[in-house]
Amino acid sequence: MKKILIRSFLAIVFTIYCNYQYAQSLPNIDLVPLDHANDYKKAEPFVLQSVTYILSIPYKKDNAEVNKSLQFISKWMRGTPDFSFVIDGTAAKITKNNNELLVIYLASMVKYSLENRTAAKDPKLVKLNSMSLLLDYCQNTNNNIKMNKQLQKLAEAREKGELEQYL
Repeated sequence: MKKILIRSFLAIVFTIYCNYQYAQSLPNIDLVPLDHANDYKKAEPFVLQSVTYILSIPYKKDNAEVNKSLQFISKWMRGTPDFSFVIDGTAAKITKNNNELLVIYLASMVKYSLENRTAAKDPKLVKLNSMSLLLDYCQNTNNNIKMNKQLQKLAEAREKGELEQYL
């Protein structure tokens, strides 16, 4: 019994460590081609690792690695045949004139879509869950994102359980 508990504990610690390491590093995207349709499917793990990283650190405009990753993610978003990403009026209003919010919103869309392939076919679900991820990121004071009026209204709607209706 003691051995089972020790092995279980070690397995849990190893899993947590691997997930932490996965989220805290960027892949070498220079080695990931996006030249042909089948390249986009193969690139998905690298894209997911990149957006997970971006959503796990405070956003800084001058982070060269993040900017390079954003270019990679953007190219993947434009070219992937398996997903479509729509920024509607609500999202445009919330991220208006704020590139930081737009970056986080796009990363949130990609993360949700890749982790929820079936649900990613429903633009309303993608929007709802991407906004929720955006709010999670912005409400974390360590990320140094100022909550604008639209974000505050979204946060209030989510607290009331009315985010879907607000959107």
